[in-house]
Amino acid sequence: MEDKPFPEPPKHLDRDVVFYYSRAHRLERASPAVREMNRDVSKTGPSLFGSLTSNRAYTMLFISIIVCAGFGMIFSKVSSEQKSPSSRIQQMRLGGNTLKVSAQSFQGTTYLRITKTAPDTGVYTGAVDMAITPLDLPSSGTDLTESPPVIRHRIFFNADVEEVYGLSLPFEAPEIVMLMQTEQDEPIRIHVKPE
Repeated sequence: MEDKPFPEPPKHLDRDVVFYYSRAHRLERASPAVREMNRDVSKTGPSLFGSLTSNRAYTMLFISIIVCAGFGMIFSKVSSEQKSPSSRIQQMRLGGNTLKVSAQSFQGTTYLRITKTAPDTGVYTGAVDMAITPLDLPSSGTDLTESPPVIRHRIFFNADVEEVYGLSLPFEAPEIVMLMQTEQDEPIRIHVKPE
């Protein structure tokens, strides 16, 4: 067998390959809107704030979200101040009256202050029974089987808009637990940390 040389390539394959797709040629024949979209400008895209306020509906939605978030934060702050056991001043409602309870310790005695505010005329007036006990007495070397003291007291709500009651308790504790009850309502429990 003889080696035959490779045939010569046809003459028309020696020239450069011609591509019939040209982006520039295609854009010359496109509509103005297509040409505008394919302009050579930096496409950074709209900013977040720009997209949130691009029209009136989005702007109103953005403002509504900001207002709702603000109200949520304010409500959370106020409710945590009123109901948190770690707060120094407790605020509760009893018989339609608003009570603010605070305590202060000094030389083995705890001074309790109860401020009653009546927001309207249809609130409870009359006797209010209280039971007060320390939650945790500091260790003084006494017998651990001894139960903490429970102080029972009764105050009377009048029809005045604001009244202040003061009590001195014969112990000093890091936290005090109180139960307060009127003749009409269920008892409420209040935790107070003296200053």
